[in-house]
Amino acid sequence: MVIRGNEEWKLTGIYGEPNWDKKQLTWETLPSLHGNSSLPWLAIGDFNEFLFHHEKEGGRARSQAQLQAFQNTLMDCDLADIGYVGDVFTWQRERIRERLDRGVANIQWNTLFPEAQLTNGEMVKSDHRPLIVDTDGSRVQVTHKEGPRRFEARWLKEETVEEIIQAAWARAVSQGSDPSLMARLRVVHNDLHIWDREVLKKPVHRMKKLKRELERLRRGPLTDDSLAAQKEILLRLELLLEQEEIYWVQRARANWLKHGDRNTNFFSSIRNVSKKKEYD
Repeated sequence: MVIRGNEEWKLTGIYGEPNWDKKQLTWETLPSLHGNSSLPWLAIGDFNEFLFHHEKEGGRARSQAQLQAFQNTLMDCDLADIGYVGDVFTWQRERIRERLDRGVANIQWNTLFPEAQLTNGEMVKSDHRPLIVDTDGSRVQVTHKEGPRRFEARWLKEETVEEIIQAAWARAVSQGSDPSLMARLRVVHNDLHIWDREVLKKPVHRMKKLKRELERLRRGPLTDDSLAAQKEILLRLELLLEQEEIYWVQRARANWLKHGDRNTNFFSSIRNVSKKKEYD
């Protein structure tokens, strides 16, 4: 049960029977849940079935009788699809796309949340799209405040990071106005943040760009080139997600010293290589 103000409503998470010869188990369970309560009701999740033929592309076709069983169950439970924003297909595997995931609600729930909106989210780590329900119909924008500028441990995942540091160190040495180690490290630190802002644009910005391209490909024709491009983007997203995880781990107090030691050792090794080149 969920409470909104002084009103209760029922939320049911669905995972429908995946085997074709056992679908009836899902269609029997929903009516039993319907009979247990007269509250406003939202059922949401992976039904492992779709309602209409246009909600499937590729693969073996469903019979009208199979779709009718799903439709009849919703009617018997006084449930109706609440609609969606985004792509129609919520599941994809190779050349098959289907709308297996949805939200259905009774009229009491729709009356309680007249502005509710369901979004079929971005499909990245899973072959299903996440379902995002906003009961107020307006997503809150979160702003992030810039904190202190640190050495980012995620930079160590970039192939060109050593080249950037060595070039920045050489520039700091050639300037020569302040020969102290701290002054040179400040130049390297500043150059790294410029590189992060202007070239890397931080993992979150690159992920947004890749996700937009992935979404464009997934909504288009499923050709060999399109499927190959999707796999390449997913690999790049995997790396960026790892960098994003490192970003937040680095900011956890329990792990900061561990990452700080790694950063110090890395800087020391780069500085030693640079010094050796100066003396050769």
